[in-house]
Amino acid sequence: MRLHFTPRRSLGSPIGSLLVLLLAASLVACRKPPDTVLQPVRRLVEELQPAVPTGRCVVADESRPSLGCPARWEIFGTTLPFPEGDTVTVFVNLPAVLHEGPIVLEPSLSSDDADGWKRIPAILLEGHHPGANLTIPIPEMVRRPQIRVRVVAQAISPTPPRHRTRPLEVKPRSVLSVGLALDPVAEEIGAAPVVFTIAAEGKLGERVLLRSVVGPEDARRGWIDRRVDLSELAGERVRFLFSTEVLHEAAHEGAPAAHPFSVPIWGNPQILQPLPRDGQRNLVLISLDTMRADHVGAPVEGHRLMPNLEARAAEGASFVQALAPYPSTTASHMSLFTSSYPAVHKVLHAKHVLRKTIPTLGEMLSAKRFETAAFTENGMLAAEAGFERGFDDYYENKGLSMWDTRGDAGVTFDRGLRWLRRHRNEKVFLFLHTYQVHTPYEPPPEYDVITVPSRPGEKPQVAAQRGRYAGEVRYTDAVLAGVFREIERLGLAEDTIVVVTADHGEEFGEHGSVGHSRGVYEEVLRVPLVVWAPGLVPAGRVIEAQTSLVDLAPTLLDLLSLPPVPGLQGESLAPLLRGESSHAPSAARFAEGPAYKSAEGRIFSARTERYKWIGREHVAEPTEIYDLEADPGETRNLDDPELRAKGRELLSIYRSMDAAGGGPTERKLDPRTQEKLKALGYTE
Repeated sequence: MRLHFTPRRSLGSPIGSLLVLLLAASLVACRKPPDTVLQPVRRLVEELQPAVPTGRCVVADESRPSLGCPARWEIFGTTLPFPEGDTVTVFVNLPAVLHEGPIVLEPSLSSDDADGWKRIPAILLEGHHPGANLTIPIPEMVRRPQIRVRVVAQAISPTPPRHRTRPLEVKPRSVLSVGLALDPVAEEIGAAPVVFTIAAEGKLGERVLLRSVVGPEDARRGWIDRRVDLSELAGERVRFLFSTEVLHEAAHEGAPAAHPFSVPIWGNPQILQPLPRDGQRNLVLISLDTMRADHVGAPVEGHRLMPNLEARAAEGASFVQALAPYPSTTASHMSLFTSSYPAVHKVLHAKHVLRKTIPTLGEMLSAKRFETAAFTENGMLAAEAGFERGFDDYYENKGLSMWDTRGDAGVTFDRGLRWLRRHRNEKVFLFLHTYQVHTPYEPPPEYDVITVPSRPGEKPQVAAQRGRYAGEVRYTDAVLAGVFREIERLGLAEDTIVVVTADHGEEFGEHGSVGHSRGVYEEVLRVPLVVWAPGLVPAGRVIEAQTSLVDLAPTLLDLLSLPPVPGLQGESLAPLLRGESSHAPSAARFAEGPAYKSAEGRIFSARTERYKWIGREHVAEPTEIYDLEADPGETRNLDDPELRAKGRELLSIYRSMDAAGGGPTERKLDPRTQEKLKALGYTE
């Protein structure tokens, strides 16, 4: 509060003394209260005694660190002639670990790639079973000569385990947060309702903190979040006890008796405590998959495609030479999250798994007491590839069918904003991702109004695609406007850093292709990068220096007043954002692309602010050299000995990273993910 005061008398007079007292009182009244917010201080899955193996459970497409995740095994897979009738019968041998019941079998069938896999309702087996003869109903599907069958099994513990933490001191005003759920198969197999109980064990005995009943029908609702005020335990050292009790009686009169077992899951139990922010704002990081940089800030056929994002950029900062390190989703996002080039992290595809030795941005911020959540749209940001690491909640919008690859920005972002509203009094990191701009380009009708004339030699369908792509961009901007408005409505604008970027762009015939994933030209590597942080980043900054998504993590750590993390390959751009320096990052930025049937291997590129070199993994010399200042469209391949020698030197730096990074670690993709990736165009 600013006070404007011009006294008419000396402050030594009685009236002056009174004014001094009034001024002091006003300052006390207007002083901002301590900037404290709830922060996770104990993630209780890490505090169990004795320690038990824990994992992540998925309920309604949202995974959390959990207690009670049932183990699953793929125990059967075969291809058979398509039967004449409405069922297919197979005999399934059960591994020894599953011989003691009860167990649940989850079959799925497929007859055609275009039809995808059809999940069949789960089958319950009770008692001792070395094997099972399964008669599986065939859903509506394309009838082909053959049908594929797979069966996944999980064991159910008749007596769910109890879990205790080690003794923990409870601080004043602490809160215990937990999610309650039953495994999604609970309703299908007629599992019983469960009483979830949390108790505190201390010198005063055992005190019940929470008792809540969850039934099988609740599995469709997803996680049921509960918060417990721990004020009465302040100053005590207690163990937290997590126990469940299966209710054997029917849920209501006339209902069949439930089976005497269930599948309870505890989701991410943790203790939160009010602590000072210490300069650490919230972070909202938004990735617009497949968004070209040149569609921000410049009109297309007279239409401003992203006026809302441009308005926020005018209130903050924008980088006009931001580069993706890979022309497709998985590798580029992993570089964003790890500040390492694809040659180092090796996660080029959703089937690859990030090495445990490489930390993610989620893990970096989780370790600094941020509550973390991600809301994505499935496919190439597969949780199991390592993207879920460090996130308290990792949601994959699988609401669209496997073969429907349209983005769903409105739904996905709205779900993320609901999470933000629930956690508005905490220190948070929220990641939002949408395929809205990705193929197929199908904007809502009111946004599909841009007609783009064909370029010389361009096929009419490509021009039509460019127009529909522009419509998708316009719609995405409208969704983004809602995100910014909600942050302001919640009163979080001055406590939040918002970053909007993309993983790669899109080519529309500039170099002979439509789409992405193949080349490393500017149209697929240049991406928007806007930073909006009122009071932290000066308004109207336009930064010409080239940067890469590998620079984003160290920049965000710097802006959040957090110490740098050793081993990151990127550089902090915070001095540029704050106007403290005009020094550009070190000269070269690198990118990589797939081999795509080339015997010469993957594509590597090195870029300075003026020149760009493109080469191949197994070819020492650069194959293409461009002067981006004179030839921004990369149409004239230069033959200059000095530039060629410089390119050979820079590309050798990337090759040395590639050699040191070793090979990728792969995982087996489930059939549903395989079909999704094929639909997105990332697999053959």
